[in-house]
Amino acid sequence: MLICDTHADTLYAMQSKEQKPLDVTLAALEAGLDTRVQAFALFVGSSGLTGSDSDLIDRELNAFRQLQSNGLHQIRTLSEATPSVANGLLTIEGGEAFGDDIASVERYAGLGVRIAGLVWNNENLLAHPAVQGVDQGLSPLGLKMVDELRKHRIALDLSHLNQRGAWEVMDSSIPPMASHSCARALFDHPRNLTDEQLRALFMAGGYVGVNFYPLFLTGGQQASIDDVVNHIVYMCELGGEKSVGLGSDFDGIDCYPDGLRDASQLPNLFEGMRKRKLSEALIAAVAGQNFARYMNRIDHSVI
Repeated sequence: MLICDTHADTLYAMQSKEQKPLDVTLAALEAGLDTRVQAFALFVGSSGLTGSDSDLIDRELNAFRQLQSNGLHQIRTLSEATPSVANGLLTIEGGEAFGDDIASVERYAGLGVRIAGLVWNNENLLAHPAVQGVDQGLSPLGLKMVDELRKHRIALDLSHLNQRGAWEVMDSSIPPMASHSCARALFDHPRNLTDEQLRALFMAGGYVGVNFYPLFLTGGQQASIDDVVNHIVYMCELGGEKSVGLGSDFDGIDCYPDGLRDASQLPNLFEGMRKRKLSEALIAAVAGQNFARYMNRIDHSVI
């Protein structure tokens, strides 16, 4: 089975001096006969590449190269993914990575970045974050950056973008995605997507990776596998059977659903889906086929 997780902060976690065990390891991705694809985010840090984080992207790229030297196989398309091998896809979380330089998009595309979010939880030159509740759209520079990302077939990630900004980029031949988000109807958090947003994404041919963070699933510090399945099922009922997948947020969250403590436990989620009598076809779609379908659409869209 193809298993794709569209968001993890492992490269950032590798910068920690505490040296805590990682949620995503090469051993977990290499175990079994499945084809595992893990998206690794280049995160801009809570201060947006300032102060001690000014060189964070370079350090995260070095961490990615370290993983490659230990056996990680970097891919740029899902067709390159290999069974029983740790396959890694680079993404960006935070437009500070681009600064005010449109040309930097081409550089990141050359490094293999395939997904990019314009903003994290801090306002920047490009956009406003969902958590601030600001009702302003993308800046003129942000809109130009979106055009450049699409030119280089880098998927636009809405997971941290505010609603006004998200609506401004919804209508395109290259649909956006949300790499790690949940359904706001099940828990009302600004990082979760409304029914209107979800329906629009699904109709556009986009993608949503369901986040495993209990705060987004239930609003508390505890959650179960069944809570994750609830968000998956709810999105499917809104029309997302071919658009919903996994966006764990491993190595970026501080509490976990019972039975989903790290990347090695993803099969527990599929068993939970079976207990809910979901079909094997739907389980395979959510596990990875939907993300592969989405990326294939990005690769072959007419710009």
